[in-house]
Amino acid sequence: MRKYIRYDKLSAEIKDAIYKYWEAAKQNKPDIALDDAMEDWFLHQFDAFMIAKYHTQGDNMRKHFRLDVEIPIRVVELLIESSKDEAEALELIGTIVNISKGGLYFISDIPLELSSIIRVVIDFRAVDNELTDIEALAMVVRHDRREDNRYGIGVMFSSIYDNGKRNLNIFILKNLSYYLYS
Repeated sequence: MRKYIRYDKLSAEIKDAIYKYWEAAKQNKPDIALDDAMEDWFLHQFDAFMIAKYHTQGDNMRKHFRLDVEIPIRVVELLIESSKDEAEALELIGTIVNISKGGLYFISDIPLELSSIIRVVIDFRAVDNELTDIEALAMVVRHDRREDNRYGIGVMFSSIYDNGKRNLNIFILKNLSYYLYS
């Protein structure tokens, strides 16, 4: 069963941008449904829209807009560690601090080496029971030791399994209005 993004719950600015995109898309494909245009807009226009509307001079320039969240994450396997060549079983639990279509940043008690490839499970059900967990491969692109002696780990997604990409997009879109206007 397809889960539809609720167009009526989005902010007015985003609704307007999606509607304009839908009208333009109908020029090439007259039978395109609003839901399909909305999904296409989110995949291809969302990040540019967010950067244009909400980027300030002091912001870190990223390819994807990030949402601040608190979501459980499990690192279930260390596939490639930069100083080793073999996979290692691992059950590391942390908390995601921010997430985007391209990656995430989480807090962990254990450090991970830069360039390590890990398999993660993101527990979306902990915050939205309409979504399922997603599993992804990711590369560690940042690690910081924090003042509380824990570690901040930044990862970039290299592949997201099954319907995970769709669930990630739905999660971001559903939480966008709350994030922008709270």
